[in-house]
Amino acid sequence: MPVQTIFLALLILPWLSAGLIALLPKKVQVNTSIVLAGIFTYLAFKVGHMPENITSYPWFDLGGKAIAASFWVTKSAQLLLLLVSIVALFVQIFSKSYLAEDANIGRYYSYLHVFIGSMTLLVLTDQIYIFYGAWELVGACSYLLISFWHQKEAPIKAAKKAFLLNRIGDIALLFGLIGLANYFETSVFSGMHGSAPALIGIAVIMGGIGKSAQFPLMSWLPDAMEGPTPASALIHAATMVAAGVFVGIRVFPFIGEEAHLFMGVIGAISLVSGAFFALFQNDIKKALAYSTISQLGLMWLGMGSSASLFHLYAHGIFKAGLFLTAGSVIHYLHHQKATHHADAQSLHNMGGLRKQLPLSFIAYLIFGAGMLGIPFTSGFYSKENIAGFLWDSAQHSAYANYYYVLLGALALGMGLTATYMCRQIYLIFLGQNRGGHVLEKSHTEWLQVIPISLLIFLSLFFWISLNPMDAHHSVFLAFFHIDNYHIPGFWLGITAGSWILGLGITYLTCRWVPQTNYQFLGFMWPSAYRLAWYIGQQMQRFDARIVDRIVVKFTELQVIIAHLSAWTDKHLVDGSVSLIASFSRGLGARLRTWQSAQLHRYWFWVFFTLVFILIYLLY
Repeated sequence: MPVQTIFLALLILPWLSAGLIALLPKKVQVNTSIVLAGIFTYLAFKVGHMPENITSYPWFDLGGKAIAASFWVTKSAQLLLLLVSIVALFVQIFSKSYLAEDANIGRYYSYLHVFIGSMTLLVLTDQIYIFYGAWELVGACSYLLISFWHQKEAPIKAAKKAFLLNRIGDIALLFGLIGLANYFETSVFSGMHGSAPALIGIAVIMGGIGKSAQFPLMSWLPDAMEGPTPASALIHAATMVAAGVFVGIRVFPFIGEEAHLFMGVIGAISLVSGAFFALFQNDIKKALAYSTISQLGLMWLGMGSSASLFHLYAHGIFKAGLFLTAGSVIHYLHHQKATHHADAQSLHNMGGLRKQLPLSFIAYLIFGAGMLGIPFTSGFYSKENIAGFLWDSAQHSAYANYYYVLLGALALGMGLTATYMCRQIYLIFLGQNRGGHVLEKSHTEWLQVIPISLLIFLSLFFWISLNPMDAHHSVFLAFFHIDNYHIPGFWLGITAGSWILGLGITYLTCRWVPQTNYQFLGFMWPSAYRLAWYIGQQMQRFDARIVDRIVVKFTELQVIIAHLSAWTDKHLVDGSVSLIASFSRGLGARLRTWQSAQLHRYWFWVFFTLVFILIYLLY
């Protein structure tokens, strides 16, 4: 099959799949969706072996200038596309079991394929207009999947919150993209060379804050867990939320160091705060949501470099695995007669589940090890590579002190990450069941076991390097043009210390479980949220009472002016014209008698004129 055909099929297939699934009978929707997702994954692997290239198709003319639909197959795009396709396939397989009893499962699968198509456009496009359109489409898919169970009130509120907070970032991104296009005088990323002004770069980076749920627009992601758990694994853990990181990767070569450091500072705040908030959650999905915020912050510390891309891929695999494993735990507890559905996600009803769910226990250990960056997992390489990037940048920059501060934030974030992950593993699988329920042995759900097992396989070290402690000779990193940065020796000691700290705090606090979910610290984020809500209400009142009234009065003034203009036109302008016309008509009637073709009249006027002249001469 020609490469161009494969590329077009990759772009078009998800959209055709979404429409086809929606039209098919319910009995065949799910199987068809999984088969089509498998075909998409195959095409993504084929495109993943293509050399970097740019493909353009005629689109439209704007002011005499031809605008092309341009697509840029870079190594970063290929790697992210592989991540999207792999996780999407596994999520769809898992969802067949997880949502087997849902009457609207066909609609769910249609939404997934629309998301895949939107994410493919976002990753592969070179044209900023298509990029922004795809950016909005993935946000729309997020809204639809968060509110999938729209018969409940909580998902609707969560979807609205996600939609509104993301719009703030989207406006900043729009201004940033327009700024890039005007500065470089081109609408394609591949045509931008040099360094854009810091303000433009910061505007683009601010656009990613909403999508990646970074500080201060981070509160929507925990609420987004109201959607189906497998969808959260795909969209709100592994792929869409990483789009904010990807936009930083896309513009990394042509924005300055000031914008890079702005991205790093936002990432440092999100890394530490997200990890801290994860400690105070008794809902397993909300804890993982804050973990995602924290890990996305770690990617932002990479500032859009290849180190960010590396951790984006590694995190996407093991975080999707964590969500699916959490989904298997929730699914098991939900189907226990003694456990109510509303309590299936609460840590208060967990504990001791390693006996009933041995595979989930092993999976959580391995995925958690990837989160901690323990050797023999891909997370070890990617986490240490970001530390190496920051250290290397500090050696060659006038802003060296800033990079050292960011390294300190990374060390603190690693310690907090180790703490909340170790506590989660203990609270879910070890000790005794805190709900006091008699739990039955779990039946093997192969549609859940297979994707989780494959994600475990992909989370291990040998995909990256055969040496579990060193990736300098990695074929994987070389193929995707990922730089491997040197790590100072003392940093490995800090890393090991974070693991010991996490285990120690877990041992000391193993009996403590939060009574409620602490979304944000009381003295900080709720006040800011209430302030934003108050400002919004005041703006609404200002709009309704002042702006709207000004508009209404201005409209009334326009109506009065229009009536005056009509009267002036009718009575003055038209009247003047009519008067002149009447005068001309009367004068013409009089003058017309001079040419009556009657000889005696002509002689009369001749004698009358002579008499008039004689009288004039006499006097």
